[in-house]
Amino acid sequence: MADKKLDTQLVNAGRSKKYTLGAVNSVIQRASSLVFDSVEAKKHATRNRANGELFYGRRGTLTHFSLQQAMCELEGGAGCVLFPCGAAAVANSILAFIEQGDHVLMTNTAYEPSQDFCSKILS
Repeated sequence: MADKKLDTQLVNAGRSKKYTLGAVNSVIQRASSLVFDSVEAKKHATRNRANGELFYGRRGTLTHFSLQQAMCELEGGAGCVLFPCGAAAVANSILAFIEQGDHVLMTNTAYEPSQDFCSKILS
């Protein structure tokens, strides 16, 4: 998409038929529970969730996957993860870089849920 002008990129980003089901605009999917044809289909979806496979709505829907794809296309990223709130994004970012026994230094003016996560959950 790098050879397209910015306006074209903005209009087309995240519009894969895989996520829009052929619609021009991304589908707004608000479901948290999904129905599968079989137990094996559910297991397959769970195993392949990192590849954009639907398995549980709170872990990603077609709407989320479409936005993630758009963010990657527009920012030139290799991958993208959406979180439901800032606290979840901060907590997962911290967990991505620390290991058991590490210390986290945080200013006392940091976002309060982030402070709580470090002082109450990680300690």
